[in-house]
Amino acid sequence: MSRTRINLKYFFSNILNAVGAGVVIALLPNALLGELLKLFKDQHPILELVFQLVTIIQSFMAFIIGILAAHQFKFSGAGASMIGISAMLGSGAIQMNANGIALKGIGDIINVILVIIIACALYLLLQGKFGSLEMIILPVFIPVVSGLIGLTTLPYIQIITKSLGHVINSFTEFNPLIMSILISVTFSLLMVTPISLVAIATAISLNGLGSGAANMGIVAACVTFFFGSLRVNSVGVNLVLFIGAAKMMIPVYLKHLIIAIPLTINGIISGLLTYFIGIKGTPLSAGFGYTGLVGPINAFNRMPGDSTFNILLLALGYFIVPFISAFIIHELCKKFIPSYNDNIYRFEITHQ
Repeated sequence: MSRTRINLKYFFSNILNAVGAGVVIALLPNALLGELLKLFKDQHPILELVFQLVTIIQSFMAFIIGILAAHQFKFSGAGASMIGISAMLGSGAIQMNANGIALKGIGDIINVILVIIIACALYLLLQGKFGSLEMIILPVFIPVVSGLIGLTTLPYIQIITKSLGHVINSFTEFNPLIMSILISVTFSLLMVTPISLVAIATAISLNGLGSGAANMGIVAACVTFFFGSLRVNSVGVNLVLFIGAAKMMIPVYLKHLIIAIPLTINGIISGLLTYFIGIKGTPLSAGFGYTGLVGPINAFNRMPGDSTFNILLLALGYFIVPFISAFIIHELCKKFIPSYNDNIYRFEITHQ
């Protein structure tokens, strides 16, 4: 029984670590370059091509996570390709229609995790069972079965996103201050989970101050993990967190839910900043925080008055106050919460 528990622990730990690293690899190129390229790509074919490439890269997120999960289990190259293909087929990123197939979005991360769990379990179970026929049977059986299950579960998994969207949408019925705080805290708590916040924001057409609060909630999550990680992780990990790609910390957060305490406090502060500064945005900008300056640019375009003053306000709201408050809150949590310390933020890639 103990051995079974250890195997299950390693199994799910490997999957979550793959998700954390895969999200960064897939989304970082577009997060860093996307908004900048949008400004300059018109009339520049090379920049237009680069923009298309970074967009395509993020559409292969499921495939990347699948390959990384297989690598965690030390599967062969053939095995890794089966897991990657299975994840891609069941992710929802591939749309089939009368004209053929097309890539749309990044898929549903929760469903990707489910498909990868099934594909990896099948490969571990069937590996070495078919002798010389293995390279004929497994490449057909694993992707088709896993992908089929994924496409079957996808509509039901997406209900989770839609349900959360309805809850968040209900916050818009409160007065603007309460709404800003509730949305900011919710997005802060959900940022480092497999749930797609962009999908939620676009599904409910989160606009104006609600979008700004969502954006600032993501900022709250990014600075929380940045200061938690600063003393225990490598420069590379900290740099990625500083850029704003906090989703890589999914395995860390799910293992140490005590992190929800500073996330909530920082979310409240970010909600207050949203309201008093008047940070607004669009459904598409709601899921980015300050990454690629998507949030600040969209907020700036919707602020009346003097441009220089608005830039100073946004610098204060996005970069100065959140970083200072996150540092103070992290230190206070370490002092007053016994189970809270720097080590819970350690990001590790483990192997069985």
